[in-house]
Amino acid sequence: FSVSLAERSGEPDISPGGCYRVELFKPLWVLPMMFHSMPHPDSEVPRRWLPWWEYPAFFRLYDHRTGELISETEVYDLASASGPLDWGGGSGEVSAGMISIGPNLPDCLGDRPTPVSPQ
Repeated sequence: FSVSLAERSGEPDISPGGCYRVELFKPLWVLPMMFHSMPHPDSEVPRRWLPWWEYPAFFRLYDHRTGELISETEVYDLASASGPLDWGGGSGEVSAGMISIGPNLPDCLGDRPTPVSPQ
């Protein structure tokens, strides 16, 4: 519910190679923020209960060439977990700080489109 009615925050970020688009969303929460547990980007760290949220948001990663949704993150507190976007050069993952947003596509690893050879 909180994700399906979410409001986009700001303009989308498009990767320099044109493969990916990342959009940031603010969840619509009916209950006060403190009643939503706070995940940590490292799955080994337990969720925090009754947290103080500063900037709750989540990311959606799209194939910018087709508009297809690749992945969607959990809601994180961007004040403590987010950072600059990395399009996956070397890692194969699009990320923002400690938050993994989603995988690179096989035909666009590291935001480098693979040319399609005519047959």
